[in-house]
Amino acid sequence: MNSSIKNRKIPYAISEYVRKNFTEDFLFEVKDFRKVKGQWEYTVEVTKDDVIHTLRFDEQGVLLKEETDLAFPPDAHEGNVPDEIPE
Repeated sequence: MNSSIKNRKIPYAISEYVRKNFTEDFLFEVKDFRKVKGQWEYTVEVTKDDVIHTLRFDEQGVLLKEETDLAFPPDAHEGNVPDEIPE
């Protein structure tokens, strides 16, 4: 990644989406950004309440995809492994 891309800032609409949908007590990190079919896409990771939300946005800040994972998956040897991630 060259330095001009490395220092690229995310669009305001993406930071506003995160602020609006995760309100407080969350961690936010830009994981990747790349050009896809001539447009920038941004992948950000938001961790809140022990759930990691991986969000992919277009350059206008439109959410394209969301995936969730537990930040600390339960140990199957301890029993009580949930089937779904709470919302």
